[in-house]
Amino acid sequence: MRSNRIIVWETFDGNDPLIQAAGDLYERTLAPEERIPWIWIEKAVEGRRHRKRNFRREWTKHLLLAACEEDLEASSGRLAGYAYGAYLPGFCGYLCYLGVAEWARRTGVGTRLMEQFFRVMVVDAGELGEPLPFVLWESRRPEPETGEAAWQLWTARVRLFQRVGGWWVEGVNFLTPNFAANDEEEEEPEPVPLQLFLRPMDEPVSAFDSERLRQIIARLQQTVYRRGPGDDLYEQTLPPGCQPQLRPALHAAQRPIKPAMVQL
Repeated sequence: MRSNRIIVWETFDGNDPLIQAAGDLYERTLAPEERIPWIWIEKAVEGRRHRKRNFRREWTKHLLLAACEEDLEASSGRLAGYAYGAYLPGFCGYLCYLGVAEWARRTGVGTRLMEQFFRVMVVDAGELGEPLPFVLWESRRPEPETGEAAWQLWTARVRLFQRVGGWWVEGVNFLTPNFAANDEEEEEPEPVPLQLFLRPMDEPVSAFDSERLRQIIARLQQTVYRRGPGDDLYEQTLPPGCQPQLRPALHAAQRPIKPAMVQL
């Protein structure tokens, strides 16, 4: 890269060719079981242009794009990264997806996207006259036996989260539906275990004790995934005795130790 100047903006034009580039990056960097259809995100962008918002009830969805200034000036169509998320009225900011092109890693693109997303959430909350207590996001940690490259990428990711003020919610595997599931499959597919991260905004870190975190986790399951008490994913995410705690994001880089097999 000849220039380190990264431009981040929100797109509202469904015909913007960089939206398709974002969709391609989305599908390259996320496993099928983790991602909703990209067309849903494209429709959300179009919806921001044509539909009157009910501020008190509807999510306010945003698609942010990032590119090098020189690429924009040259109309090269080369996308550095994207972020997609929403403000959830009365609850929090929610960063759904974040992706950075491989060639643009370690250039500050992820930091710029996340920090701009936080600013957008502040504006959304301000429009409603609400505080913005925190912003949430999820990320999938590699399995313990996964190769070294995957763990290096995960470590870089949690370093990014720590750099932007994020904290890891230790002590919980946040289980989500498997979006690659086929309706014709006879057996229920395995859920997707994600790690949860929280960036305090209008509240201090000390406000997020174990009980508060349990309430946040429960509400996230109910608000985003429509899973409540009695549902398997909800109950497995918050089993009896679950005591989530905030830890520095970088602590999530430590590989979990699998229990040794005991031979009898």
